[in-house]
Parts: sequence; C-alpha cells; structure tokens
Amino acid sequence: MCSQISESEQEQLLEKLEVFKIKGKDKQGRKILRIIGKFFPARILSVDVLRKYLEEKIFPRLGKRKFSVLYVHTGVQRSENFPGISALRSIYEAIPMNVKENLEAVYFVHPGLQSRLFLATFGRLLFTGGG
Repeated sequence: MCSQISESEQEQLLEKLEVFKIKGKDKQGRKILRIIGKFFPARILSVDVLRKYLEEKIFPRLGKRKFSVLYVHTGVQRSENFPGISALRSIYEAIPMNVKENLEAVYFVHPGLQSRLFLATFGRLLFTGGG
C-alpha cells in the first residue's frame, strides 16, 4: 500500500467507499462489521491512515460488545485492492486487545484459491498473535 493522495483525502475516500461498515446483527445478536474487499483502495491508502481510521471511526462504534466480521472477497484483485499480507498483519496487531477479545466470528465470503491456501496455512498465526 502506498499513498499518492493526502491523508485527509485517503480518510474521505474510505468513508465514501464504505469499505468498513457496521451494519445489522447476526443470529446471536452481535454487531456485524462488514468489509467489502473490492472497494478497498490498496494502491493509494497508507497503513497508518487505515489504522487511524479504524481506531477513530470503527472500533469505538463496536463498543464493548461481541461482534462478527463479514469479509466479502468478491472482485478483489491482488494488483488493485489487496493490501498485502504484511499490511494485514500490521493492522491486526494494531487492534486493541478489548476489541480482539470481542471478535466472536469471521465470515469470509467468496475466497479464491490463493486466499483459501493462505488462511489454511497462516490463518491461525495471523489471528492468534503467532502462537
């Protein structure tokens, strides 16, 4: 990920594209954080801006309640809207512990073969802090 536009423009773009949106509840009554991978502007978004956006706009709205993540992978192209593994790990490590503890489920919709292989191989390391 790299930044070709100002930080404020990057934040406005994230807001406009609604890449991250807290919408609805699952069958257990948990809030759902919906992430649309196709809309993710990876080529022009810096990791720092993304982390700041999540810390200021998304995490506070999740509150101290359990929640689920629904990630829609349809239309994601590695060269256009995939942030990369190191960026994902960096973002995950920046999530406050109280938010991580409230994450109950992750639903990954339409993963490609590469995503399935990655999650099968490294998913536990990525989502458990390495062991």
